[in-house]
Amino acid sequence: MATRSHDIAVSVAPGLRGAFDGRRELTLGVPAAAGIGDVVEALLRLYPRTRALLAGDGGEPGGLYLHVALDAASAQELATGEAGLPTGCRLYVFALSRPPRGGRAAGEG
Repeated sequence: MATRSHDIAVSVAPGLRGAFDGRRELTLGVPAAAGIGDVVEALLRLYPRTRALLAGDGGEPGGLYLHVALDAASAQELATGEAGLPTGCRLYVFALSRPPRGGRAAGEG
């Protein structure tokens, strides 16, 4: 029996398009039971330059790191406890700056 799959749309922010071969939008075919982590793993595999944007201890303070957000309707459907991302789901990939070492932004106090 074949595994059901569906397409997930991924919108890429302008500042990250270089890591995604210049693409502003992608469509990934994923198994019906795939979660956000599965999609992120697929993106890292397909676009290896994105690995440099993973949050972690090795990044430079002030450097960019990868964020993934889910559209509101898909997040609400996912919150019902259904397995996998819903059909028609849209993920948004963008980057934020890493906080400075010590975790406080300039001007906080």
